[in-house]
Amino acid sequence: MSARGRVRTALVTGAASGMGRMAAQRLAAAGVRVAAVDLDSSGLADTALRSSNTHTFSCDVTDAAAVTGVVERVTGELGPIDRLVHAAGLCRIGPALEHALPSLRRVVEVNFLGTVHVTRAVVPGMLDRGDGEVVLFGSLAGWLPSPRLAAYSASKFAVTAFAEVLAQEVAGSGVRVLCVCPGQVETPLAQGVRAIDPGVLGGRSGMPPEEALDAVEAALASRRAPLFVFPGRGTSQTVLARRLLPNLLRRQIIRHVRPAR
Repeated sequence: MSARGRVRTALVTGAASGMGRMAAQRLAAAGVRVAAVDLDSSGLADTALRSSNTHTFSCDVTDAAAVTGVVERVTGELGPIDRLVHAAGLCRIGPALEHALPSLRRVVEVNFLGTVHVTRAVVPGMLDRGDGEVVLFGSLAGWLPSPRLAAYSASKFAVTAFAEVLAQEVAGSGVRVLCVCPGQVETPLAQGVRAIDPGVLGGRSGMPPEEALDAVEAALASRRAPLFVFPGRGTSQTVLARRLLPNLLRRQIIRHVRPAR
């Protein structure tokens, strides 16, 4: 993810690893002042090693007050936030009727409420200035649920709906909202899921994170980019099939997703 000249300051959540780290490093390499935000201070330090443009802020996105405090610090120290990249996310797996409630609750709090907290803290400043870019990370799982991913899929369904409502409400304000919904991406999150239950991902490897971030940057560079961005081969076709042939697709998922060990 690079940046056009008008992006001077960016805030990236989930910046300690995965796509958040890569997004932060790309932006910093392009000369953008980057506020790298994550709960993992050690991972943030590793992210910041590559550029003096990267400034780290430890924060749990489920804590609304902490998020607001970090955003105030960022704007005070680095300037108004021109781009938000909200990549913080969590996946925990388990059968819909058996998934431990504390684990399920944490997934929803990180993935959905974290999105609410971060956008509420950042977007009003963009609206005041009449300019800004908001990149939220949904998932193909938010369009196409599958066994043992009830918590994750539900949280990403919520992100998808929230992003669409937010885009409707800021339309014409100068603030752009993108919701990127990749299929499986080879990040530490996917690797962790595969280590616990290889069958839940169907035994397939995912796309490189660079592909997802390239799709985001291409969408931001386009004046007519849609709200939803579907990186990866076949992702947009899968979403279309979900709408047109839901029963057929559901039967295929049941047949191909392997049982838990």
